[in-house]
Amino acid sequence: MKKLSIFMAVAVVFTLFTGVLPAQAAEYALNFEETAESVYMVNMDTDTVVFEKNADERRSPASITKIMTMVLALEMCADPAGTYVTAPSYIWDEFEGISISHCDIKRGETLTMQDLLYGMALQSANEAANIVADYLGGGSISDFVELMNQKAQEIGAVNTHFTNPHGLYSADHYTTAYDIYLIAKYALGVPGFKELISTPVYTALYADMHTEALNFYTTNKMMVKNSDYYYEGLSGIKTGTLPESGRCFVSTATRNGFTYLLVVLGCPAYDEEENQLAVNYAFVDAEKFYDWAFSTFKVKTLVEEGKIVGQTGLELSWGKDYLLTMTSGRFTALLPEEIQVSSVVTEAVFDQKAVRAPVKKGDKVGYLKLILAGEEVGRVDLVAAESAEMNEWLFCLDYVKQISQSFWFKFAVIFVAVLIVFYVVLVVIRNRNRRRYQSVRRRRRL
Repeated sequence: MKKLSIFMAVAVVFTLFTGVLPAQAAEYALNFEETAESVYMVNMDTDTVVFEKNADERRSPASITKIMTMVLALEMCADPAGTYVTAPSYIWDEFEGISISHCDIKRGETLTMQDLLYGMALQSANEAANIVADYLGGGSISDFVELMNQKAQEIGAVNTHFTNPHGLYSADHYTTAYDIYLIAKYALGVPGFKELISTPVYTALYADMHTEALNFYTTNKMMVKNSDYYYEGLSGIKTGTLPESGRCFVSTATRNGFTYLLVVLGCPAYDEEENQLAVNYAFVDAEKFYDWAFSTFKVKTLVEEGKIVGQTGLELSWGKDYLLTMTSGRFTALLPEEIQVSSVVTEAVFDQKAVRAPVKKGDKVGYLKLILAGEEVGRVDLVAAESAEMNEWLFCLDYVKQISQSFWFKFAVIFVAVLIVFYVVLVVIRNRNRRRYQSVRRRRRL
């Protein structure tokens, strides 16, 4: 049984405070066996990893590559539906003699950029990816690929390198599960991308070499309701399969208001005789991971807003030497269901040993540390639960006390003391010399 590394109290879900610290890692066991070689799963509401396996291992991404191609196309083309692109013949040259996924675009055929994007998103069309790259690269696919690599670096996917826009195998074409997460997360924020990857069927707006409607059907069977793999709440993002890559799948799923993003790479795709397996193990793994996450983690409130949490010292207030404190907001976290809220230990940490009046109700005075299984899982600000006025006499006395304890005051006292001592010594010496002088004069007179 594999182990997963998650953050204890997997981050904050809906917090009304600031200053949350990331939770510490803990070990939890999956209740199933995964087939993927690399996995990265994140709760999107908290940006917290709930499972990872070989997440930084470089792998061939297959058609997962097309996520980046679609991102750049959406960012570079202001009007995909109104942009017409004609397919140059040379883009099919590299596909001669090999079997590829395509959407039946003809040499010299004109479609809209939107058609090409849906061809990539749904049918994982390699020719569509090349057509887009040629058009946006100014007639150079390699120039477009360079833009893909630049974008990867900008996103933070530093262990990613592309050599083509479609994902066919190349030794120097690689990425990691973690990098794919970064790219997919970025893509979900690009206008138009979610619509692309969540559409199961699309009819091309314009395909001038087709006499009948050109329809595209998604390869993501987990979005198709009559499919054996259908998973309610799952959307996108991209499938990919190659002998060198195995089955790869990037997806999101939402249930009960919470969303996870899952990357699985290197699931079995072919048998020993290189025949494609009937079972899509990437989909099987995805279903198991989502079921596990949705059933394992629950939203729990660890601290309520306005809860009185002890007291701290109070100075300069007449007749009162302590101040009640309370939490400034509610702390809600995603936790394994078996963990009880009562097992969370709290520790109040104050900014100073004592608060100095005047203090207004709501003033920040420290923070409450939340500890689970010996590890800090978060913090919430502590504020004054009441106001306290300053007493002027106590303030004056304290001011005098502070002055008397200051360096310059002590320096001045020492300096004056030294002057006095020096003066006394001078007076003593002067008097002694005067007496000697007077004694000498008397002897001379005699």
